[in-house]
Amino acid sequence: MINITKNNKLFFILLIFWMLFTFNFSYLNLIAGTAVCFIITRLSYAILYNKKRYSLKIPRIKVMIKYFFNLMLEIYKSSFSYMIRIIKKDCEPFIVEVELKVKDPLVITIISNSITLTPGTLTVDINDNKLTVLALKNCDDREMVVRTEIKEKFEKIFIKA
Repeated sequence: MINITKNNKLFFILLIFWMLFTFNFSYLNLIAGTAVCFIITRLSYAILYNKKRYSLKIPRIKVMIKYFFNLMLEIYKSSFSYMIRIIKKDCEPFIVEVELKVKDPLVITIISNSITLTPGTLTVDINDNKLTVLALKNCDDREMVVRTEIKEKFEKIFIKA
């Protein structure tokens, strides 16, 4: 019963956001918004709840703020680094597999999206906690360098938490 109540809260929150983002209060828009919010709420029920309780574990806000500033710094540094490499034509693409220590699907998704946001890297595939990453590097031990960078710059923040 508690899950149904929380699910209704999710529905109303989504509906409020729908109305705020569209800022159109016509009957057709309200009906469409209600239908879309209902469908999203119903489809997300199995993802958000298990049989006993709310099952999605979100990292603490302090960790996410630290991670956000770290990500912005990495994007900034990497953009200048790859701008120079592209101008010099001094980079070769390669694929590397990185196995993460974290098991939480949300954290793995955050890390893979961060890799994709960082210039010069792209997450190609996710298999459990193993990421397949396309990267542009020009050093000799490039696969080990990419693995170490991902683990040190992205995953380490969530492991400490």
